Amino acid sequence: MKNKKIGFFILLALGIAIIAIFTIYFLNKQSNASVQSDFTLDATTLESLNEFNQKLDEYYIETWDNNKFISYYSYLATNDYTEIMLEDVEKALDYTAPEEIKDVQIHFVKPKSLKPYLGDNIIDDDPEVLTVYSALPVEGGMYISSKFDKGGFVSSENYKKFVSEHSWLKGETRMPDKDSKEYKEVIKAVEKKDENLKDGNVKHLACNDKYAMIVISSKDDPAYIKQYALEKQNSGKYDIIIEELELRDNKIFVNYAYTDFDLALLPLYEIYLYSNIQSDQTYLVDLLKENERIGVDEELTYSCGAGNFVYLEFKSGLKILLYANENNTTDVYEVENFTVALSKMLELEPNPPAFILNFE
Repeated sequence: MKNKKIGFFILLALGIAIIAIFTIYFLNKQSNASVQSDFTLDATTLESLNEFNQKLDEYYIETWDNNKFISYYSYLATNDYTEIMLEDVEKALDYTAPEEIKDVQIHFVKPKSLKPYLGDNIIDDDPEVLTVYSALPVEGGMYISSKFDKGGFVSSENYKKFVSEHSWLKGETRMPDKDSKEYKEVIKAVEKKDENLKDGNVKHLACNDKYAMIVISSKDDPAYIKQYALEKQNSGKYDIIIEELELRDNKIFVNYAYTDFDLALLPLYEIYLYSNIQSDQTYLVDLLKENERIGVDEELTYSCGAGNFVYLEFKSGLKILLYANENNTTDVYEVENFTVALSKMLELEPNPPAFILNFE
């Protein structure tokens, strides 16, 4: 009896273990439904798709210099936000896609963003590097793959979720005023990062409900200028997520790091394009006095120049904008305030270095 009893308990324990294993298996299967599917493409379509993925990667590499591609709501797009379609690939490579894949869509995302949906089918060695993927409409969803990943089926529901994760819509885009909490929190994060920016001159500050972008210079030296991207935490505080943007191509660098970052938050200018940012403009002031364009008693209080522009402010309240024109001469404009100065700059050039102005 004792042995039978022991045997009974062993069987009971085994039964419980088996039930537990199957319970875990089915729960796991249910929770990972998006990455497990019996869906398969027919051999002809799969072969055509594999060929297209090779062509797509070739197109991306060969035309990048001209297009400066970005990820636009997860889709492959040119730098001016024009979505790349199958026809663009065909035309560039003198290639004709087979009829069975004519409805293919093209994504530009990090492999890691597809991992939750395709699991081990995503084997790319560079999970953080933006990669071109094809998405072929099939019954009940999409078949997503690339040159580097064999990919697989993603249901319609999960496909919508995947695309929405790359959405730039993060609430209203705004430029907060100095008295607002979010303005103060962004400044606090910046000053914590760099003490030289304490009480700095904010040139640009835009935010939405998730991200913020700031351009700020030192109070004492307008040429000491920094640009940061920040992310808002649940507490309302901000963390700097990208620094030294003043040294980089903003649009590309920010987009490749955070594909859901709304590029509308960026300033129109690119600071890195200006290698001649200077705050010491005393020699120009001396020339203006010599030429009797300003009084000899005028006392300079603010000056900064970049590109073809120099902006000067004086203790008397006089404000002057100088522009080196195409005739190799300098135009001198007396401006009432910052707004007038910016308007004049925009008249002269489409994306002028507005960061030289005094925003105080």
